[in-house]
Amino acid sequence: MARSWLLLALLIILLLAGQNAQGARAAAGPIIITPVNPAPAAISHTQTPNISATYTDSAGRIFPVGVTMIVDGLDVTNIEGTVITASEISYTPPAVLKLQPGNHTVTVDVTDSAGNHAEYSWGFTINTTVPPPNPFVVLNSRALLLEIGVGAAVVAAAAGGYVLYLKRTRRFTFHKYFATHPIQKEYIVLYIPAVAAFVFVMIGLIFVTGTPGEPLLAPEYVVIIGLFIGLLAFAMDARREKRRRRTYERAFAQFLFEMADAMRGGIDPAKCIVELAKTSGNIMRKDLRIAADGIRMGRPFDVVLQTMVTPMRSALINRYAGLISDASAVGGETSVVVYRAAKDMDDFIKIEIERNNQLVLPVAVLYIAFGVLMAVLFSLLFIAPTLGSINISFLNGNPLNSAGASGSGGVSAASVPRLSPAALKQRFFDLMLINSMGTGVIIGAFTEGKARYGLLHSLALMAATAISFAVVFPG
Repeated sequence: MARSWLLLALLIILLLAGQNAQGARAAAGPIIITPVNPAPAAISHTQTPNISATYTDSAGRIFPVGVTMIVDGLDVTNIEGTVITASEISYTPPAVLKLQPGNHTVTVDVTDSAGNHAEYSWGFTINTTVPPPNPFVVLNSRALLLEIGVGAAVVAAAAGGYVLYLKRTRRFTFHKYFATHPIQKEYIVLYIPAVAAFVFVMIGLIFVTGTPGEPLLAPEYVVIIGLFIGLLAFAMDARREKRRRRTYERAFAQFLFEMADAMRGGIDPAKCIVELAKTSGNIMRKDLRIAADGIRMGRPFDVVLQTMVTPMRSALINRYAGLISDASAVGGETSVVVYRAAKDMDDFIKIEIERNNQLVLPVAVLYIAFGVLMAVLFSLLFIAPTLGSINISFLNGNPLNSAGASGSGGVSAASVPRLSPAALKQRFFDLMLINSMGTGVIIGAFTEGKARYGLLHSLALMAATAISFAVVFPG
């Protein structure tokens, strides 16, 4: 009897479980839609949140053409920013369609290949009055400066103790060390300024974001100053290196002419270097004297010549120096080869100078275009307060009349409110900063073939942008 009751109870439990499972499947249906972001009843701090949902189907296949998303009564399925796949739909409102603070409703409608249909709606809230936490505000600028100072003092004390230890045990001196380990130029013009710029930007952003009453563009000004700290030395060194290389190329061409004349008078190439080192007064005088010392010590002419031109860092000089070295090794009428090399190099330098002169006008045009763009943006900023909202209900392919819009609650979704003058000012300023960097890099690549030669142009345009905005829109 007990066994019969046990079997009967087990049968009842199985029947109830089966009924519950059937009821759950019937309630869920073959298509299940799950909201992902924002979650139902969630609060978003941005007016352009990513709105997404996923869906699964157990009875057929879901094609993107069968999926629709409606936000506040506006069909956003075919609007730019909507991505639809076989398992997910995602929509990020563009800036012109940003959502207003308040409650919003999302409806996702899915139809599969078997004709099954499902619809799911949920709501969320946009609240921009309580912004997300600022990562810089949680840091105390005074405490950070104190920690940096203490860390620097500890590092300096450790380095000083190590230097003192080396002096006592190994007779260490800085003069002896730097004589055998010269400082690389990159440390002075690039690495150290980059570290200093990073530290300045971090401390500056912490200060301006944590201090109330700072100007609207204060973070951008901090970034501009940081770029000047990090790039100015490198940009100036790049321009100086270019002028130095061109001076060497002109001097080397003149050196080849003088060598060719001396060789025509019966002097061999090695002797020419020794004699020209006595009379040279241009930028090559030190290099010629070192090369002449090498000749006196019995080093071969081709080795001395290649050693002399290596510090000049010019591909043009290296090319002609290699040609002369090969000609001297082969023998024959070396003076003719040297003269032709000098003539070709001189012609190349003249062509390069003429080309640079012709590029002055295109560079001026880029500067003028930059100024015109800035003038247009200033004009837009001045007329921005008079602009109203823009009706974009036509994007849905079904223009809303006033009654239908008010009844459906689609006014906020079918119209774009005007941006505040402060927001426009900040966005236009950021646009001009990006344009400044890009214009300078283009000038460098266009005129010299390398972007680093345009960094000075970029910094100059950034400074002009900052000064113009500060003068036209003080505060």
